[in-house]
Amino acid sequence: MIKKITLIVLVFCAVVSCGKKGDPKYIDPEKKVEVQEVLINSA
Repeated sequence: MIKKITLIVLVFCAVVSCGKKGDPKYIDPEKKVEVQEVLINSA
């Protein structure tokens, strides 16, 4: 009985973890970088 419950839990976890994965997307780090220029005017 305990073996059946353990097997069911393992199979359920495997199905859930495999179902969460999506298509890999490459994100170019060059496009994420925003250059900010700060100008300080002294009076």
